[in-house]
Amino acid sequence: MTENILEVRDLVKHYPVTRGVVFKKTIGHVKAVDGVSLELKAGETLGVVGESGCGKSTLARVLMNLERPTAGSVLYKGQDISRLSGGALRRLRRQIQLVMQDPYTSLNPRMTVGDLIGEPFEIHPEVAPKGSRRDKVKELLDLVGLNPEH
Repeated sequence: MTENILEVRDLVKHYPVTRGVVFKKTIGHVKAVDGVSLELKAGETLGVVGESGCGKSTLARVLMNLERPTAGSVLYKGQDISRLSGGALRRLRRQIQLVMQDPYTSLNPRMTVGDLIGEPFEIHPEVAPKGSRRDKVKELLDLVGLNPEH
């Protein structure tokens, strides 16, 4: 039996609705995510679909620890990601990839596939130092059967 790589239990993200400028008073909450539970095993892919405004992006932000959950837990490889910060959180984010609802808006059609794949190495140079980036990109593209010039 394969162990879970991601475990989400009773995840909740509510945003307060306030009134007043100086003395803000909470008058309600928007329930963006309310009670999500899921398990993902190594090698599996998870797709989250739903209507606009149903909480998909909020769920993604909480899973990446870009926002803190109101309640519930997110375990990645058994580790509670809500307790991570600084370097540990940056290392975690390199291991997780989210593809948002419309990937075409985030891709530049004038760039080659090789350029697009190499772009993250500019942000994370320790993964592939400048001299080895071209080889690393070629290795990744070979792995999935793509030509860097496409």
